[in-house]
Amino acid sequence: QLILWGRTEKCLKETCEEIKLMGTECHYFLCDVGNREEVYQQAKVVRERVGTATPESRAPYTEKGGTAVFTVTEMSWRSLAVTTSLSPQTTKAFLPRMLELQNATWCVSTSVLSQSSIPGAIDYCTSKASSFAFMESLTLGLLDCPGVGTTTVLPFHTNTEMFQGMRVR
Repeated sequence: QLILWGRTEKCLKETCEEIKLMGTECHYFLCDVGNREEVYQQAKVVRERVGTATPESRAPYTEKGGTAVFTVTEMSWRSLAVTTSLSPQTTKAFLPRMLELQNATWCVSTSVLSQSSIPGAIDYCTSKASSFAFMESLTLGLLDCPGVGTTTVLPFHTNTEMFQGMRVR
């Protein structure tokens, strides 16, 4: 089963329905992952309503970046802070139970841009690199934990509002 979190109900609902059509049980919950207390509160709600969950995290991002550090906006800095704190917060909320059950996979979707940056996306690439580094460290930290694994997904280009108008060669 899959549990989806996010701030946009429309997107969550559509994605959840697509997943259900493929035959996989799916639930979604509204959660601002930039709010630590809300993460812990929603983790409790998920456990109460669905049972044990294996979270899949997709590092959030809300704004296109600039060409240099001095063009990065306040919203960009918030996005960096949220993305950097997302994995530790959700890990703290779910990993203890996953270790107890010894039957789970921690999955994070970040971006290929965590490995190869592009001009005009300094904040985006930095946040994705942070997410990737966290997963690499978590993977190594879990090597001696039976039944608990990790998966890091690095998609190339997604058709979202953030990339609207972007042309890929």
